[in-house]
Amino acid sequence: MNKTSKVLGLALAMGLVSTPLVFAKYAEGPVSGGGTISGKVSFKGDQPAPVEFVLNKWPQAEFCGKFDAEGGVRKRQDIRVNGGGLGDVVVYIEKIESGKPFKTTETKIVSDGCRFLVAEGEGPSRQVTVVLNAKKTGKKSVIKVKNLDSDPSDPKTAEGILHNPHGYDVKGVLTKTTFNKPVPKKDQEITIKVKKTWFKKNESYMKVECDQHNYMNVWAVPVRNPYYAVVNDDGTFTIDEVPPGKYKLKAFHQKLGFKTLDIDVAGGGTAKADFEYAAK
Repeated sequence: MNKTSKVLGLALAMGLVSTPLVFAKYAEGPVSGGGTISGKVSFKGDQPAPVEFVLNKWPQAEFCGKFDAEGGVRKRQDIRVNGGGLGDVVVYIEKIESGKPFKTTETKIVSDGCRFLVAEGEGPSRQVTVVLNAKKTGKKSVIKVKNLDSDPSDPKTAEGILHNPHGYDVKGVLTKTTFNKPVPKKDQEITIKVKKTWFKKNESYMKVECDQHNYMNVWAVPVRNPYYAVVNDDGTFTIDEVPPGKYKLKAFHQKLGFKTLDIDVAGGGTAKADFEYAAK
């Protein structure tokens, strides 16, 4: 290679390195002639037994034992089946370039009776919700966690029971901390900014767990667009105003994992999309 070629090659390489990488973000706008996705998430078999936690292994066992517990044992129903339909599932289009606007950029969680729950009125499920993928949406989104717990019968916790929401970015067996902040007082609310460095991998999700009471959990799927639905108690769902096209539709259940369907949405039409899960 002659000297001129070397110089040109070096200049080209430096140019490529210095060129910023451009990541396409979802574009909001009106949808003309959109279609609808409608379906049901089903569970094959009988509803499994709840997960049990002996509360005296953690603080405030007496107070926490007043909620979803019997004989000092917390019973958490992670797989809820209603008439063959599976609840607590998020269904969403994985990738779409543009379409209807987002309705919200906030994920709201409360600690209530030593349970982390999706805030009342934020969707059909109290166990699972969504969080915006900040990098893919280009949105400034936040997670809010409010403490509703106090025990007036105990002077130490009369002003509030300490909970410590610990957020994890989960991919398979791998977990990475995203946030870790205490909320010691009743009616105290913390706000966490969703960072662009979170949720880099496909089929990752967020788990929030209390470091004081490890049986307190809530889960959220990072979405890249507003085309998602948290299913109803019977597993039914509808996603509307979908631009005509072919998409990959995903379903997420925190215990049973992800499933994928290929769908074709016609303008003004309804695409049928049913998922079925079974116990692992």
